[in-house]
Amino acid sequence: MKLVIIGNGIAGNQVAFDVRKKDPKARIVILSAEDVPEYDPCSLPYYLGGECLRADVFRKRPEDYADNRIELRHDARAVSIDPDKKQVAIHTGEQIGYDKLVLAHGGDLFVPPIPGIDNSGVFSCKQLTETQKLADHKGTGAVVIGSGAIGIEAAEALKRKGYEVYVIELMDWILPSLFDEPTAKRLEKDLTGYGIHVFTHEKVMEVKGDGNVTGVVTDRRTLACDTVVVATGVVPGTALAQTAGIETGRGIQVNRQMQTSVPDIYACGDCVETIDACTGEIAMFQLKHNAIEQAQVAARHILGEPVRYLGAYAFARAHFFDTHAATFGKTQRALDCVFGDKRLVEREDKNNYLRVVMLDNQIVGGQAIGTFANDLGLLIGAMWRKDDFLDIAAKMRTLPRGGAAHAWPMVRLGRVLGM
Repeated sequence: MKLVIIGNGIAGNQVAFDVRKKDPKARIVILSAEDVPEYDPCSLPYYLGGECLRADVFRKRPEDYADNRIELRHDARAVSIDPDKKQVAIHTGEQIGYDKLVLAHGGDLFVPPIPGIDNSGVFSCKQLTETQKLADHKGTGAVVIGSGAIGIEAAEALKRKGYEVYVIELMDWILPSLFDEPTAKRLEKDLTGYGIHVFTHEKVMEVKGDGNVTGVVTDRRTLACDTVVVATGVVPGTALAQTAGIETGRGIQVNRQMQTSVPDIYACGDCVETIDACTGEIAMFQLKHNAIEQAQVAARHILGEPVRYLGAYAFARAHFFDTHAATFGKTQRALDCVFGDKRLVEREDKNNYLRVVMLDNQIVGGQAIGTFANDLGLLIGAMWRKDDFLDIAAKMRTLPRGGAAHAWPMVRLGRVLGM
């Protein structure tokens, strides 16, 4: 079998090395648009801020590919797929044949059509090459456009480097896809307490400069700066799949075995559209743990194993300076269009905050700041088990005052939720 994988990120490498473990004879080729081994994009802000070395961002070394007889093709950008001939064309014109093909090329940074966005001094923090340019840049004032996880981490990194930092967010609160407003407002207060300026519900209208960035104009103010970081999210890569006639929506559509609509072509990672593990809705969660699990399923199915993907779910952390927060599952806002009995549990203790979202008496999401974040594992377990909390509350009332050893998880969950 000749397995060709498009994309040298976390999902692509997971497939390649998983297949190699169980099939010593397969020919495995990874096509990479970049010129370096696999690295962790989540580590890039920490490298930018000087909290780790450049070498620390890499998950693989060149010899790892050689030792596992995996052929890594650098600077090989795939441009089209011919499923009838089972060939992939790369930008040089070379045609590469395959028996099985995996699309794991992620997506592209969404760059909003803002006048002046092409000025020198505009960067991103999504790829190593761009992050290296930002790290080498000598600036003093930075505007970060977007307040997702990468935007907040980039803002922290630049603040550590001595920049005056401004974060501009179009939505009403920071980290809008991960946290509800009450949680996000607490995080925003912490962020401003560290000296980072945050402006929400504000739109960037122009990046000023005649070749080099000199400022940013929003619909409310003008900010002088010499550096702009675009952190406005990632658009799933669907164009390549469409050249093969693969069905796409927001992302590449796959089944529970990570197969696309075209035989012998799989997809996993940030480019795919899957289902929400909690609700069964069509969903996209572009997060590392989902990419790894999807890649593991794809590899096992390629090897002939009966396997079924359980679905994607949100799990992320927001850690900056001395503030630690985490989130999983659905936010309250994400349940607005979902039918059912919705309930919210909130707890607060000084600077620590917990917010748990329930649907039909089952946990479907949670957000925590501070010490409450240490208990999210218990809540995630309850979500996967689909624990009924009316039933748990009734059982807790029957326990002896001294408790019962076999009921420790239930008691612990009850205490976390303030039962």
